[in-house]
Amino acid sequence: MTGVFKRAAWAAPVLAGLVLAVAGCATIPSSSSTAQDGVGVLVLAHGGSPRWNRTVRDAVAQARVSAPTEVAFGMGMHGHEVQDFQSAVNRLEARGVKQIVVLPLLLSSSSDVFRQFEYLFGARAEAPWPDAGQPLARDVPVTIARPLDGDPVVAEIVLARAKRLSRDPARETVVLVAHGPVEDADNQRWVDAMGGAASALERAGGFAKVERLTLRDDAPAPVRDEATRQLRQAVEQAGRTTRVLVIPVLLAPGGIEQKIPQRLAGLAYEFTGDTLLPHPALARWLAARVQETRRQLSAGVSAAGSRAGSSMLQ
Repeated sequence: MTGVFKRAAWAAPVLAGLVLAVAGCATIPSSSSTAQDGVGVLVLAHGGSPRWNRTVRDAVAQARVSAPTEVAFGMGMHGHEVQDFQSAVNRLEARGVKQIVVLPLLLSSSSDVFRQFEYLFGARAEAPWPDAGQPLARDVPVTIARPLDGDPVVAEIVLARAKRLSRDPARETVVLVAHGPVEDADNQRWVDAMGGAASALERAGGFAKVERLTLRDDAPAPVRDEATRQLRQAVEQAGRTTRVLVIPVLLAPGGIEQKIPQRLAGLAYEFTGDTLLPHPALARWLAARVQETRRQLSAGVSAAGSRAGSSMLQ
């Protein structure tokens, strides 16, 4: 019988207005008002519902970065978002930082959001969304770290989420569902980046099969509809011979994961809607990425920083 669907109580429908992206800034308490190495940290995240934003702030706080830290939300697509980013930079500079580590808390660098961040901090000549405004004014150099991009921490968390739902892995298919970008080439890179998580599920989790798909919710209707068709086809086909577990590869709760049940209406599968956050491994990743970048900066090895996934901007 179709229509079998399990989800946590929080996944009940919410007011549509809550899932709209919300920009804003927050100062995260740090263990010192100024870092000894003069580094300040700016975490940039896409932004979402109040719950989404609160979960990100909590993760940054849990990371306990020993440096002045700011969090700003938005895609950098609109003028008010750029103003929020500028305010965060201004606050860090007012606290006496000599350089800023910008950490985009994004699933992938293959997106216009990441490219807009690069533009705003002077690492890209052209903006995906030029109407948002000019690059940010700043008096100190900036190092832009890379987003998650298939980091092993994603596999760790996804495996934990799948095990929570699993009964008999050898007879189960896991369907990983990410947001996905607009452009086809970018989308393929998102799918490829989930390869590490898929391998972990098959190797360490013992699952029969793992599928990787994206929703492409921001794409034009024909592209979005095709993504939905592929997702439904994958779940329906896998359900003929295995129990299906659908796992969101999304950053925080209170956002697009709520659309997955809508796309899969009438199909049989297991789903809780649990996203990467809240999971302590992601807070540890954030702290480790910042610390790694700071070590590179203190050693003055900008070239090594570029190879390791960051770039220094004067």
